[in-house]
Amino acid sequence: MATIKEISRKAGVSATTVANVIHGRTNKVSAATLHKVQAIIDSEKYAPNMGAMMLLHNNSRIIGVIMFTEPRHNETVLEDPFSSAILGAMERDIRVAGYYMMLYVSSDEDEVVRLSKSWKMDGLILVWVPGKICSIINSSIDIPLVYIDCFFNDDDHVYYNIGLEDKKGGYEVTKYLLSMGHTNMLFLPCNPIFPGGDSERFAGCKQAFSERGLTLPDTAKLPLPYDRMKREKIYLEITSKKAGYTALVFSSDYYAAEALTFLQDCGVRIPQDISITGFDDNIFSRLVTPRLTTVHQDSSEKGRLAIEMLMRLIHGEAVKQPRITLPIYLQIRDSVRKL
Repeated sequence: MATIKEISRKAGVSATTVANVIHGRTNKVSAATLHKVQAIIDSEKYAPNMGAMMLLHNNSRIIGVIMFTEPRHNETVLEDPFSSAILGAMERDIRVAGYYMMLYVSSDEDEVVRLSKSWKMDGLILVWVPGKICSIINSSIDIPLVYIDCFFNDDDHVYYNIGLEDKKGGYEVTKYLLSMGHTNMLFLPCNPIFPGGDSERFAGCKQAFSERGLTLPDTAKLPLPYDRMKREKIYLEITSKKAGYTALVFSSDYYAAEALTFLQDCGVRIPQDISITGFDDNIFSRLVTPRLTTVHQDSSEKGRLAIEMLMRLIHGEAVKQPRITLPIYLQIRDSVRKL
């Protein structure tokens, strides 16, 4: 790869002029010279040293993204279209803004705090991080910070968060199931640590029961393990006649679709033998047969709004609404039968 001196020699200009073009100081360069130098830079496939750029501009052009979830040995977080939609939208908008995305997945609370403090970043996005960690990070780092789907335990800090009507989502899907005659249902959170979003959705389920003069016990939830073989064992157990459930309320289309196809392979008919609902309304919900009744959310919009908010903070612009709550709606399809 050519050096700045070699490019300046080919272009017939000074090394300072080449550096001005590379570092975006184009107001100091004529249009003709800019075009000539840029053409040589492109032909030589020149790439500036990132370390030198960081020292020169006192920034890294890096946006860190930390997702608080368990790294899995037989699956990845990107296999779930919900996660992929958020990350894809963020990466696109980060790149368009002239930055680079650095992703890390962890469920170690101390590690998340340590990385948030030690990474050299221009901004940070935290996804699904528990409230107590948010409080620690918010008070210990001084870079722009935006959260996605986080729930906070204090009012001492300003939190910039893109969230969802989680409770309403749980309420709407349960209200529908009750209208279809289902009173014996099981809520299946997609995370064993049962974080804020799943807790809110289960609270919505309980509210729908309460409005009918019924009670949904706390035992009507079963957080799913990360290991797929363990999940499949659970799917068989909860669909047995002994269990007595008529509907399974999943907190993720990913696991709802997984359960649906696995149970069908085992001879269980959906929805004739048991009804299944999901949450997210991603591509999986429309590819399985029967198609999933699910709660719709715009996952890509979460990522887009998070980066829009972060860029405002990076550039010192005002953010009128620190906490944004995106809407949901119930998407009724074919995976629930009327009793």
